[in-house]
Amino acid sequence: MPLLPPDFVTRPRLLEALDAAAASPVTAVCAPAGFGKTALLAEWATTRPVAWVSLDPDDNDPHRFWSAILCALDKTVPADSRVHTVAAPEGDSRADFLAELVDALDALPTPVRLVLDDFQEIVDAGPLHDMTTLIRTPPAGLRLTLAARADPRLQLARLRVQGDLARVSADDLRFTTAETAQLLRVTGVRCGEDDVRRLVERTAGWTAAVHWAAVSLRTGADVDAFLTQLDGDDRSVAGFLADEVLARLPEGAPELLRRISVCDAVPAALARELAAREDAGAVLAELERHTFLVARIDDPSASYRVQPLLRSYLRADLDLRYPGLASELHATAARWFANEDRIGEALEHAVAGLDRDGIVELLHAHAIPCLLAGDDHAVRETLAHLDDDVDPGLRAARTLAAIQSGDPTKPPDDPLLARHRALAEGRRPDGPEPTEPGTWADLDRAWSSLYRGAWRDATTRVRDALDTARAEGQDYLVLHGLAAIAVAGAFDGHQDAARAAGQEAVELAARHGWPRSPWLAVCRLVLAGDHLLRLDPAAAAREACDAATPLGAFLGGAAHFDSEDRRDGLETMRRARHDLGELAAGPAALVAVLEHHAAVFLGEPLHANEVLRWARDHLPHTHELDLMQAWTHLGADRPDEAAAAVRTRRAALLPTTAVDIELIEAALALRAGRRTEALRTLEHALGLAVGGDFVRPFALADPAVRHLLVDHSGGFGRLDGFAASVRDRLRRFDPAPVDDRLTEREQVVLLRLPSQRSLDEIAADLTVSVNTVKTHVRAIYVKLGVTNRRDAVLVAREHGLA
Repeated sequence: MPLLPPDFVTRPRLLEALDAAAASPVTAVCAPAGFGKTALLAEWATTRPVAWVSLDPDDNDPHRFWSAILCALDKTVPADSRVHTVAAPEGDSRADFLAELVDALDALPTPVRLVLDDFQEIVDAGPLHDMTTLIRTPPAGLRLTLAARADPRLQLARLRVQGDLARVSADDLRFTTAETAQLLRVTGVRCGEDDVRRLVERTAGWTAAVHWAAVSLRTGADVDAFLTQLDGDDRSVAGFLADEVLARLPEGAPELLRRISVCDAVPAALARELAAREDAGAVLAELERHTFLVARIDDPSASYRVQPLLRSYLRADLDLRYPGLASELHATAARWFANEDRIGEALEHAVAGLDRDGIVELLHAHAIPCLLAGDDHAVRETLAHLDDDVDPGLRAARTLAAIQSGDPTKPPDDPLLARHRALAEGRRPDGPEPTEPGTWADLDRAWSSLYRGAWRDATTRVRDALDTARAEGQDYLVLHGLAAIAVAGAFDGHQDAARAAGQEAVELAARHGWPRSPWLAVCRLVLAGDHLLRLDPAAAAREACDAATPLGAFLGGAAHFDSEDRRDGLETMRRARHDLGELAAGPAALVAVLEHHAAVFLGEPLHANEVLRWARDHLPHTHELDLMQAWTHLGADRPDEAAAAVRTRRAALLPTTAVDIELIEAALALRAGRRTEALRTLEHALGLAVGGDFVRPFALADPAVRHLLVDHSGGFGRLDGFAASVRDRLRRFDPAPVDDRLTEREQVVLLRLPSQRSLDEIAADLTVSVNTVKTHVRAIYVKLGVTNRRDAVLVAREHGLA
């Protein structure tokens, strides 16, 4: 929150207006620059709990925009509020995020006040659309105040008609005669009432002009002459007062201000170099104490910022007085910031000074380290500023920047970078493994191990490289390594490690603004697969969508199969598989097993055979091929062939394959009448699944096995808790719940079937005829797909109805 300027004059009428406006869901404080919007809101916020965000052009990025807002809300809402659990959105789809945020705000005991200052800086469609969506039906737990130089580019007409929009305009913010007189008294200026009125008339109460006039008059200027020269035009007033103020400053101060005008915020040490005077910091401190021209920024480098309108005037005046000097000053600032290891600001000044040699020199020295450390925004912007052929030595930096941002239009030229991208996309890498030392090369070798399926070797390599990357602050390589750990854990059966690495990677990418990094996409795919296997299709669909890759589209189809239209989901998987291209063995096995099992589950043998043929072309001879062959035989009621297929001893690529094999064995035992053996095998399957929380294999298992899981409730010993969790999630797997298929009367009859009472006794309980009960029972059997009372009871228990 900004600090109040010195000699600040409180304006009770405006504070009361803001309090009254806060009763409305949205308040717009709109006035041109220099009307004191920020200072007024800052004073209002000092005595009221307010969440404050000062916006700048970088906040046009939706993730950064919402991260800033959530950070401000976190400091204001109660500790137990759900707002603290809301994460900033990734990617282009933010509807779920907005719904979650609105729900969290609506749950607040009292509304929170949120101020978005300098909202005119938000011009991109993403944040504007989000805010329009948010205020279309304003949350009851939010009171939003927007401060801008013009009406926000939002659809406020509906709010205005509904009476849900309050406004504080430039006319409200103009200084009244009484407020101007108070300001003049506070600054030590003596004026008569007529002179005060003349000042208000000539400046039209424009806050900046009134303040600058007070500064000028404090130096003893002739009040009458001063007021006579003012013509009341905002632009003319700004130029005139700048000249008058500068002329009355201590000797040398105007020249200092001109020279530092090349900087938005200038550290005192840099001001000494730009102005070539050792006392520059002391002069700025004096100006900050006694004028409104300079404001101290609360940062470690003791920086100052010149009032924006005055800085604009000074910057133009610098070019007029000293053509070419601005470029030299920018070069000085670039060198100073580079020496302070503030490379982003150094690059900005080098670009502003049109110093191409300096830009290239800075990039050669710092581009790759900055990109690997995550300080990449300025580097990417600067690279975009240069011609592609400006320097061959920057090709590696260009390619890494393109890979980080997920830009598919920049093909990698550097061999190591080419491998880097290929491995991230699950494709076979070209060329030999790198031999040069370094964390990047170590990670590349680890990914090559992953591609070969050497999960443990890859994990060992990655952990060593990850430790180095963390120690050296190379956050991009940390993201690279986390993706490798997530993949290795997912395929080696260490789901907790995979989940933790994936989530850490998502948070790291969010902090650095890497929504399209291929390594982030890898982690989202791992998390999507994890949610899918845990039978949480909604979460799987969100992660798969955010990954924005062909494999993400496939996993999204699998999530659709699990939660909505099964046939449409299966067809989505088929279409996405055709777009996948060459995959590593692990991902290829996952694709084949998911789609084939879904096809068998729906009784689509032709589709299942198509997937099996694809798998034979894309997979080595692994146990997953045997598993799919067994499902095909089981679906065709060929138990002997199914048994022969699952009892081979080939290696498996997926940690769920062993669970699926045990479930097939249980189904075969039940078909052969060996219930005890089936129970033992089912218990073994639960033991294999519990570590990874694998539930999906049970959802697609043979119906008789699912019934056995329900029928044996409470009989699985130490695995009873997990078995109960599986049963609970299986109920949600059915897209047409039992209680939606049955009439209300049929549900009443179904509830009584688990008892030992006869149908005659049930009819007596319900005071209906036994023939009516029999009719209901026959309907229940048909709707549940069973043929006897015992199976009907099992299905009822499976769905939590008995």
